[in-house]
Parts: sequence; structure tokens; C-alpha cells
Amino acid sequence: MLEKKRVEKDNNRKFHTFTVDAALLRELGERLVGKPYVALAELVKNSYDADATEVTVTFERDSITVSDNGTGMSRPEFIAYWLRVGTTHKQNQKLTKRSRQVTGSKGVGRLSVQFLGDELEIVSKGIAETSAFQASVNWGEAREANDLVKAGAYVSTTPNTKKIDHLYEHGTSVKIIGLKHQWLVEDLTDLAGELWFLKPPTELMADDSDDIFDIQVKGLTAQAKTAFNSQMDRALENWIAIIEGKLNAGKSQGKNEVTVTFKNGDEYKASFPPTTRLLDKVNFKIYVFKLSGKQAGGINVNEARDYFRKFGGIHIYDNNFRLPFYGGNEQDWLELEIDHSHRLNKSKLLPSNLQVRSGLNDLPTNGRIFGAVKISTSHERTTASPLELNKGAYLNVQVTRDRLIDNDAFEELQYSVRWAIDFYAMRSFERRSIIKASARLDVPKTEETVSEIRNQLFQLSMKVPDGLEAEVEAVSLKFKELEDLEEQRNSAINEERILLAALATSGMAALAMEHELHKELTVLSDMRKQLTDKNKILDMPKLISSLDNWAERTAKARKLFSPLMNEYDREKRNKYNVSKVLNRIVINSEALLRQVNVEYSFPKMMILPTATLAAWNAVFQNVLINAVNAMIDSNKRLIFAYGETRGNYSSVIIADTGVGVRLSDSADLFKPFIRRLEIPEERKALGLGGMGIGLTIVKMVADSLDCSVSFVTPPAGFKTAFKLEWNHNE
Repeated sequence: MLEKKRVEKDNNRKFHTFTVDAALLRELGERLVGKPYVALAELVKNSYDADATEVTVTFERDSITVSDNGTGMSRPEFIAYWLRVGTTHKQNQKLTKRSRQVTGSKGVGRLSVQFLGDELEIVSKGIAETSAFQASVNWGEAREANDLVKAGAYVSTTPNTKKIDHLYEHGTSVKIIGLKHQWLVEDLTDLAGELWFLKPPTELMADDSDDIFDIQVKGLTAQAKTAFNSQMDRALENWIAIIEGKLNAGKSQGKNEVTVTFKNGDEYKASFPPTTRLLDKVNFKIYVFKLSGKQAGGINVNEARDYFRKFGGIHIYDNNFRLPFYGGNEQDWLELEIDHSHRLNKSKLLPSNLQVRSGLNDLPTNGRIFGAVKISTSHERTTASPLELNKGAYLNVQVTRDRLIDNDAFEELQYSVRWAIDFYAMRSFERRSIIKASARLDVPKTEETVSEIRNQLFQLSMKVPDGLEAEVEAVSLKFKELEDLEEQRNSAINEERILLAALATSGMAALAMEHELHKELTVLSDMRKQLTDKNKILDMPKLISSLDNWAERTAKARKLFSPLMNEYDREKRNKYNVSKVLNRIVINSEALLRQVNVEYSFPKMMILPTATLAAWNAVFQNVLINAVNAMIDSNKRLIFAYGETRGNYSSVIIADTGVGVRLSDSADLFKPFIRRLEIPEERKALGLGGMGIGLTIVKMVADSLDCSVSFVTPPAGFKTAFKLEWNHNE
């Protein structure tokens, strides 16, 4: 009985198709577009997809015409593709014949021109066609058709058309009639600026290809575009840093690569993996500015601020065309303004080894940056897996055509760009801190000024009138006293600097020993338990052995501080033998050398410049510990110290098998708080690493002793070589 009822019910089933109201044309076009230039941009993009090399936008009293010299359309192509709303034929076309990434994909962009006017006239001629055709669309009539499939265009051949818009042998012309907005000169200038800004400025994204795509705007003076470009060029002259980044093959094994370049040429690089594998390719370049004080090129500060308020920020270019939603002072897609207002000083993205305390204080706001992020949603779609395509889990543009879909792929894009900006902020703050610290450590040099004054006194004595010689001589004698006092002052300052360096070295050694001291306390605690545990038989020989070992280790730790504990070593200046001094320092530093082997090869009679043992301990102990830290993960851990004599100069070279340094900018390593060797957190817990001032102490002592320090090319088999050099004849 049930089966019979089911059959009767099935016999009553009929299939009915969806119907679509013609009002959808307005929803997909006019109401999705918020600004006039977005609608015009869709027509310009169509010209780009048609391989045009030139587009002309003509403004007249009641019409706007966009014409190009692209491939054009045949009448059947217009009917099959242009009149089909939502056609996806461009999704299957990866590249045009000019090797351009196709910008369109959803088949609704052409509907956006409803925002500008009520009627549309199209004239097009394909390259292979002998004649053109004309089509006219009345959007009002189309919407009144009620049923979308009944809306359409009137199409006819135009055999008398010789050139498209009297300009091009082939291509397409789209004329918008019955404009909905009144266009004043100021409006046209602003609109033209937006059109010129559709393509990325060459300063931001230089295109290596020979592809040409020029946008001409008629109805404006030739000076308007010149003024637009000139204002941009002048604004860009005042950059203080450039952030460049790229990701290639991000959906496989690719990594993000970042380079930060400061105005003086200092360069910092980093790489980091994506958080997901949903983004395949991105390139970006960001200029950072300091919009205060006098600006280069004579541009007014307020003028620069106004410019960046309108055009600044970080723009996104999809397939070489700007997505209008991003950029400007108000759009904060990277949350720079939010984090700046919250006064965050620590990055949520960077690993701890790239963080600097309070480093995010140098995070730029949108009003101080100007950048372009180059993506291709067409490329991302072709690299997406079937599952990602089905879920929409790839970088894609919204139907509004002005922004990207807010999904996990977009979050990956945000992560890539914001990571790079945070990296810049840390390096910028670090550089400023180093400059301040270096200024505090520098002792002003007075020799040159003193020499100038003495020369002026001499010249004056040659011209002085009779009777004033004695007064000039008295001034010269007083000046000589001043010179002597200055020399004494410099000597005292150098002695203080050396003593402070020795104290700082001992302090850093104590910090490095903290982990070892914790272990010793654990050993003592175990011994105490053995002595107080009444339930266990005391193993006296084992306990005595443990006490002996503890005493030996403690004695080694105490040796670290012996140059300061002994008044003679701390204050007496001597000419020490290099080999003997270095051997003593190695023995004293045994607790921190962590079983690293140290070998020597010095001329028997090589003598160091006159100094205290504490001074040389501050130099060599810091160099040795720096070498030990550099060999943390090395299979071979060896330090080789040797001496050289060439002419009047002698040198001590200390080489190691660690990670090595870049010689091109190795001088920076002697500045305060610079540490290229990044120590993992688990290694720091073992007392490894440091504060980044060890080599600064080395240079400070060396300068006080008239020695020079540098990193040089290491000998064969070694990665790093430190060199201390002095004139042995002085």
C-alpha cells in the first residue's frame, strides 16, 4: 500500500527552473560599486585583459568613453560572453597572448558601469574581423524587463566604422551616456589620479617586462598628470627605510624573505615560514618616512602629510591593478594604527631572538608609509587544490571588485606583510638604541681643537705689537698647563674605562656562571642529605670524592675573578708576554670554556702593549667567550690563537670553528647590543649567550690602549678570526 502511494506521488513531480528578476542587474552592478573610479576601473581592466597597450578615457558633458587598442570582439563573442552574466571563461584563461595575468574572473564587472550612467554604447572590432559591430544597452529598459533572460542589447554591424573611437584600427569603445553625476574639473582631476594609480608606481613595483599599458585621460590638461607624478616623486624622496619582501612557492616549501634597507645602506635580512600553505606568491615593497622637520626637495611637511593621508598606507595590487579598498590613512588592514594606539612594544609575530625590548615603539603608522603588495588571485586560483577550490580556501577577490575575501589565505597575506613591518620596527629601534649607547661611550677628542688653538696662538705671536709679547707668552704658558691637564684627564678616563670594562667582564662572567652555581648548590644539597639521612649507611670515600670535585670546580670558578681580586693585577701596568698572558686567562676562564680546546702559536718574545692584567683579561676573556658561544652547535669546537709581526705592527689573531661573521659589516659587532649570533632559549637557560656588550668592552679597552680590533679573513679550517693589532715601536 505504501509503495503504491509513493509511485502516485512521484508521478505528480515536475521539474521547474529558477527565474531571475532583471533587478539583479542593478544589484550585481550599480549597488556593488561605491565609487565612480571603481566602475571605470572595471572597464580599464577589461582593456588590459584584451591585451591593449593604450586606453583613452574621454570626459564630455554628458558622456564618458573608454576606448582601447586591444584584441576587440567579434559579434558572436560579444553575444556569447559579454551578454552572459557571470560567465567564467576568464577563469580558464591563465595568461593572455601578451603573457598578462587575466584580471577578471566573475563575469559581473561590466555591470558596474550602471553606477555612472543609464545607457551604454559599445563599438568593437576584432583583429581578425573585417568590420566592426555596435551594441547598445539601456539599463533602465533591461531592469524593466522583469525577467533577466529577457533583458539584453541591440546589436548591429557597422561596416562604415574605420577606426575605434577614431583612434584605433581594432579594439573596443564603451560609451556611457546619461551620466548620473556632475563632473567638475576638481572631480576629474581626482578621478584621473585614481586611474593613474590603478597600476603600481614604478618606484614601488618596477616591472621587468616590456609590457606597455598606458592610460590617457582626455578632458584634463597635460600638466595634470605631470603634477601628479611630480608630487609623488617629491614625496618619495624623503624615505628613511625600505622594506622588501617576497614569497615564492608558498604552497609547497617556500619561505618568506624580508630585506630592510636604511637610508645609509645598512641592510638586515630574515626569512620565516608561512603559518599555512594557502598563499603561493606575493611581492611587496614599502617605503617608510619621517614626516617631521625639513623635507627634501622643498616639499612642505603638511603637504607631504596630506599626500600620504590620501595615497599613503599599503596598497594591494591584484594582477597589476589596485584594489581600491586598501591603502590610505583610514584603511588599517594590517592593524598598524590599532597596535600603535595601544602602545604595544612587543611583536606578536616575531620569534624571541628577533625581538628587542620596546622595539615596537618604532612601528610606523599608515600616514608614514607608502607601499604596494603585489598578488595574483588568478595565479592563486590555478595553484589551489580541488578541495580548496570547493571551499573557496584560496586568495580571491570579492564580487564588489574592491577587496579580497576575508579568509585564511588573506590572513596569511596579512601575516607575511605585517611580520616584515614588525621586523623593520625592531631593527629601527635597535639602531637608535645603539647610536645612543655609542654616544655615551665615546670620549670627545680634543687633540684637533687644541692643535688649531695652538696654531692660532703662534700666528698671533708673529703679529703682536711691541709690548704685548709677554702677555701672549703668558697665555701660551697657561694653554700649555691646560694641555697637560687635558692629558691627565684623558689618562684618568682611560684608566677608569679599563677598570669599568674589567668589572663589567667579571659581572658578565658571574651571570654566565649562574647555571653552574645552581648545579653546585644541588650537589651540596645532595651531600647534606647523605650526611643527615639516618636510614642510609654513609659512603665516606664517595662523599670525600664528591667534596674534592666540588672544591676543584669552585676553585676554577673563583679564578674567573682573580684579575680583579688581586691589587697588583688590577692596577699595575706591565709589558706582558702574549703567550703567558693568554695561557693564564684560558686557565682562569676554564669554567666558561666548556671543554673547548684552545691551541697557541706565538713568537716567543711577542710582548703586548703596556697595560694591567685586568685590562687584557677583559679583552681576551670576552673574545674567548664570544668564540665559545659561536661554536654551540659546531661538530668541531676549536680555538686557535696565533701572533703575526709585519713591519712596525704586531697582532694577535684568535680563530674559531663557529658560525662565522659577515666581514662586510662586522665592524657593527663592536657596537653596543649588537649580537648577530642568536642563542636559542634553551641554550640561554644553560648560561650561554650574553647581553651583546662583550665586544663593545673589547673595543673600548683596545681604544684606550691605542690598539685596533677587527674581524679578518680566517685561516683554512676556521670560520671566524678576531684580530688585535698595535704599533710595537710606539
